Amino acid sequence: MCVLTKYYEMIPISGNETLLVNMLTSALDIIDDETKNKIESMKDTISREMMEQEKELCKQLRTRGYIFKDREEEKERVKKLFEIHKAMNQWNFKKSFVICPTMSCNLRCTYCFESEEQHRDTVLMTKEQLQQVLGYIKEKLDENKEMLMQLGKQDMRIERSEIKLFGGEPLLKQNFHLIKRVLEFAKNNDIAVKIITNGTMVDYYMELLKKYEEIISIQITVDGSKKIHDQRRIRADGNGTYDLICSSIDKLLKENIEVTMRINVDKENIEFLGELEKNIKDMGWNQSEKFIPYASPVQCFDNSDSNVMKESEFLEKLVEAGYYGGENSFLKGIVASCVGYLNVFFSKKVKVKPWKIDYCEATSGNNICFAPDGSITTCLTYVGKGRFNVGTFDSEGVYINEKVFKMWEERNIRRIDKCRECKYAFICGGGCPVAALETNHNIDHVVCSDIKNTLKVYVQLMKEKILGQ
Repeated sequence: MCVLTKYYEMIPISGNETLLVNMLTSALDIIDDETKNKIESMKDTISREMMEQEKELCKQLRTRGYIFKDREEEKERVKKLFEIHKAMNQWNFKKSFVICPTMSCNLRCTYCFESEEQHRDTVLMTKEQLQQVLGYIKEKLDENKEMLMQLGKQDMRIERSEIKLFGGEPLLKQNFHLIKRVLEFAKNNDIAVKIITNGTMVDYYMELLKKYEEIISIQITVDGSKKIHDQRRIRADGNGTYDLICSSIDKLLKENIEVTMRINVDKENIEFLGELEKNIKDMGWNQSEKFIPYASPVQCFDNSDSNVMKESEFLEKLVEAGYYGGENSFLKGIVASCVGYLNVFFSKKVKVKPWKIDYCEATSGNNICFAPDGSITTCLTYVGKGRFNVGTFDSEGVYINEKVFKMWEERNIRRIDKCRECKYAFICGGGCPVAALETNHNIDHVVCSDIKNTLKVYVQLMKEKILGQ
């Protein structure tokens, strides 16, 4: 007797065709109804009689990793995946660093995950603190080079390291000397810089940004047409920001500076995306290679906001409206955990599919966030909040609490009880750690992602593309 793996899903894609998805081996197979019925009849255990009757089918399923001789063999396959993951983590290149010069902000966006107290915080990172942070980054880059030397692959280029300037609002006037220093350092060390700004202070920084245009990307959020945007992304005095932000985007693109336009989408503004698409075309931004619009679902970690959509609903509405997924769709990407991974999983360009052992950059060990109060976190959600810090820094140095850091870095589907038995584990990664902490006060008490429904919706919506490749 043999057993059918638990890590598979069957999703109808046409009248007589079903997509068979192996979430353990990443195999994808199109089967007809007759084959589908035979597989469904196998259940967990495949009898010797069935193995004999369906010898050719069982041989193919065995080759594709859907059948194991017993559960122990399946467990051994899973064990090997974790061994590979552990071995790769021994060569964990530190590539992403977040620097928040201040948590202060001149806007009061209605859905912001940062508090009013943080928005009013006037604490500014000191030059001495920043120097220690930059020294730490340089140390990690040198360690990356040393690792390549040990691997005997010093000629291999790893993905370019990146500094993200975040906050609060990083481009407030009082931050100028800090931003200038970061850009100088990044250029001298071949580091990309992504500036996550609300776009209201671009004029003040324009000459500096022009000087470093080859290494920077500016992320600015626009949440729809002027009417809805000015209800959501407002100044501290309640006034809207749409016209000023659009002017900033226009000026940046004319200076050949890359702009990624983020749209935070929920039930409140999704119907206004068509007007935003028209405005983008009217401004001529869609003609620029430096303009990259993408959407991301607004998140609420404790499920208290009824306007927030699950990823499956978010994806479905965007594709059905023609905003995403088609050749002429104006959105060039989606930043969301489930959809983002499925884009990789189903990509023809990705030959070796990665397993999603952990959930996000906060649990990968690759993301370090520095707040102006001298605290360090791995997750942007907790930056500067005084909670779940993994270290501190001051004018003398950077201090990582390795034990606490590992609580985040080693959070994966093997450590979480519920995930170990879940068929979707290897395409989910264990659910959001922040949601787990905010709802259950335990980073390993999982809050399931929307991967089950998102997988089915994704295949239905993208089936022509999937079939085409």
